[in-house]
Amino acid sequence: MHRAPSSFDSGRHAKGFFLVLLAAFCYGLQPLFAQYAYAGGADPVGLLLARFSIAAGALLLFLRWRGIALPSGRLARQNLILGVGYGLAAMGYYSACRSTSVSLAIILVYTFPAFVTAVSITCLRERTSLLKLASLVLALGGVLLATGLNLAGSSLGVFWALFAAVCYGSSIIYGTHRISHENPLASAVMLLLGCALSFAVVALSRGAVLPASGTAWGATVGLSLFATLVPVIAFLAGAPRIGSSSAATLSTLEPVVAVTIAVLLMGEQITSAMLGGGLMVLLAAVFLARQGGVEREAAPLQGDATSDQ
Repeated sequence: MHRAPSSFDSGRHAKGFFLVLLAAFCYGLQPLFAQYAYAGGADPVGLLLARFSIAAGALLLFLRWRGIALPSGRLARQNLILGVGYGLAAMGYYSACRSTSVSLAIILVYTFPAFVTAVSITCLRERTSLLKLASLVLALGGVLLATGLNLAGSSLGVFWALFAAVCYGSSIIYGTHRISHENPLASAVMLLLGCALSFAVVALSRGAVLPASGTAWGATVGLSLFATLVPVIAFLAGAPRIGSSSAATLSTLEPVVAVTIAVLLMGEQITSAMLGGGLMVLLAAVFLARQGGVEREAAPLQGDATSDQ
């Protein structure tokens, strides 16, 4: 017998829906904030070092105020490692946006669900399906269409974007199969600290250029708070209310926002091939998100007590 949805359940789901959409929208604002920071003299390493340091510091103060303890021991180390992976992904994404168009960069970065699925099938013995295989082909076709098979002048940007997709996908695989979080916000602090430490090491080894003007620092603080901290908290609060499948699907709003900003506010031109390829990659991401969510929800009914996803 199924219980009829109550007004409380409906309100909880609606709030979760709004929070995840808010997170995706805020993440999509990254190129806009970054543009002003770059105009003020920052380079990607300096910008990302400042971004993650400010975000980690702000969230750490919030946790101290709420009396929430940070992870320790193995869990702390795991989250720091995860932060390094996310930091490398951010480095790839931001470097790609400097080397090629933001539109092409975000399209290529969003192939990460296909990468996660391919690795899960080939290395983690995840069961395959016709929809998964079709989605992988769709994503590959979208990349080929978006790049036009002509990488002249943008090969470095394409490399950085695909590097970001691989790093982000690898971090997702590591995080879902190796880590069991005690408190998501506390884990998020360690992850952000891992990101900041990664760029601190890079800055010490090869140098970094921090923002040099008030406007640039304002954009950096905006990036740290409104395009990093707010979406992290919003997603962590909203995703459990609507389920992982719906949350992953709604998160595909991020590339839509980023590309729209690039075209309308940053003056980028998007070709029909890039638009078609981007839609193919986006559809593949949605299909894979829905497929993954259905399997995770069905796992307990199949007696899968070992899954920690």
